[in-house]
Amino acid sequence: MWKPEWTRRDFLKAAGSWAGAGLLQPVLPLIGAGKSIAAAYPEEVLSIERYTKGRVKPGMIISKDNVELVKDIAPEGLIVELQRGGQIKIGETALRPEAVEPGFWVEATLRNKGQAVLDKQGQLWTKDGKPWIGGAPFPEAKSALEAIWNYKFNPRRYDDVIGISKVASVDTNGNVLRRDGAMFIQIQTVGRLVVDPKPVLPKYKDEIHRTLFSITYPFDVYGLAAASTIYYDAAKLPDTDLYIPTLRRTRRVPSTQRFESASPYSIYYTTDLDLQNDPVLTWSWSLAGRKPMLGPSPSNRGARIKGATKDDFVFPDTEEKFPRSTWELRPEVLLVDGVPHLPGANYTKKRMYIDGIYQRAQVADIWDAAGKLWKFIVFFTGDTGVPDNAGGTARDLTGLIFADLQRDYHNNVSVYNHEGDIDFKVNSDLKIEDWITQSAMLRRARR
Repeated sequence: MWKPEWTRRDFLKAAGSWAGAGLLQPVLPLIGAGKSIAAAYPEEVLSIERYTKGRVKPGMIISKDNVELVKDIAPEGLIVELQRGGQIKIGETALRPEAVEPGFWVEATLRNKGQAVLDKQGQLWTKDGKPWIGGAPFPEAKSALEAIWNYKFNPRRYDDVIGISKVASVDTNGNVLRRDGAMFIQIQTVGRLVVDPKPVLPKYKDEIHRTLFSITYPFDVYGLAAASTIYYDAAKLPDTDLYIPTLRRTRRVPSTQRFESASPYSIYYTTDLDLQNDPVLTWSWSLAGRKPMLGPSPSNRGARIKGATKDDFVFPDTEEKFPRSTWELRPEVLLVDGVPHLPGANYTKKRMYIDGIYQRAQVADIWDAAGKLWKFIVFFTGDTGVPDNAGGTARDLTGLIFADLQRDYHNNVSVYNHEGDIDFKVNSDLKIEDWITQSAMLRRARR
């Protein structure tokens, strides 16, 4: 079996030169100067063909027949999926941060570089003791905690977002057991970059964002909604309110039940949304390594590409057990391991694969209480084609995979630009008072 000799022999030596993104020089100054970030990395890690000495090339299909070719550069969960019948296509490496990150987020990262600090507890602040003002706070992350803050401060990168999704729950034999639909809203309260007031909603300055998850079908649970208030204090659990249609009431529910299935056949728990949905300081974080690895390509635009089929390898709108997608060699991936310190936690570890260029995770592996690999999660991100109201098009979720590797069950999630009377939007000036309060839930509720 091929082994990546360059990684074993030279990567750690090169990585020791820079603690953050970039192995030969930092990435951020190159972005700020409008230059290619290729200069930040050795040529070997910019081409999967060169890195694998010709064994893997762009355009190649990886399946159970040749999975050994990528075993040393793929997340563990992806290897299991390929061994069981999944297929991926190898794409060219994208180097522009804007392939996945909104342009205004990249600009804020450049503008605010050096302004972020962590206190003794690991809480994020600006140097003058205020909530973070936007963009990735630590673009040259020197620790696992800095890397996780880069992603978790605002996983969606927008001041507000409203999205629509459909879930197909598929068993080990490929049978669809259940279909669900949902609407999701997030409103950022600090670190706002586009929508006034910014950078903070004064009334909600002690929060980081609010979210609303509302089920649109099937009818037996249509209208069930969960609203969460996530506090800026990253050691504090959210407040969660449910709207229950049969009671026509809202109820405050415990936020400690984060490691339980959300619905029948649901593989993901509340803790798994956004790959990692718990406040940063309710887990401990360590850096297990930094190396080139396969990551999802921004070409995976999913259901947003009309007429796409499985042969396009873009995570098409399908109810197949293993939707096909494109992956590429990412020059620098931080392997960030988290251990939960919450009541009821049945995970021993979650590994977040955080891209050193994008400063975000799109993939995670999870181990159970016995230390056995349990779940594999992918959040594909790409160009939605919808305006971001900041001069560009929105880069956002285009599809999700939640895989229970022990039962061989899947929740495959397709994301849409339009469904029914709901349109996908970002930075559209959504108001918390209109959407994510108990009274707002009652006003908008199913009757």
